[in-house]
Amino acid sequence: MQSLKNFKVLKASSVMESVIAISIISVCALVAFIIYLNVIQQNKSIHYFNAKHNISLLIEQAITQKDYTGNTYNFNGYAINKNVEINQVEQTATLTFTFKTGGNTTLINKIIPYEE
Repeated sequence: MQSLKNFKVLKASSVMESVIAISIISVCALVAFIIYLNVIQQNKSIHYFNAKHNISLLIEQAITQKDYTGNTYNFNGYAINKNVEINQVEQTATLTFTFKTGGNTTLINKIIPYEE
């Protein structure tokens, strides 16, 4: 009997510590799953990103060349429609770009300074 008393008794983890650990693991798994689904569901084509890039170039061109006319620009796979509204009082021009890629129509508005 004496040999049994010499053993050190290791205390088991409490139920509360186990619940906290499982909760932390569950939250991490949920965040990872949501990020994974957002990456998988992102189905934008290369034409969408090319159109956004060309719109930023058209905005820079409108500012530097003071081009305040509406126009339609045709590219491979999509077309960009540019409309301009000029506000003489505030000396601003509102550029509205619309383009359609993959059945989705996207609208981008940009306000630039207006100089005659």
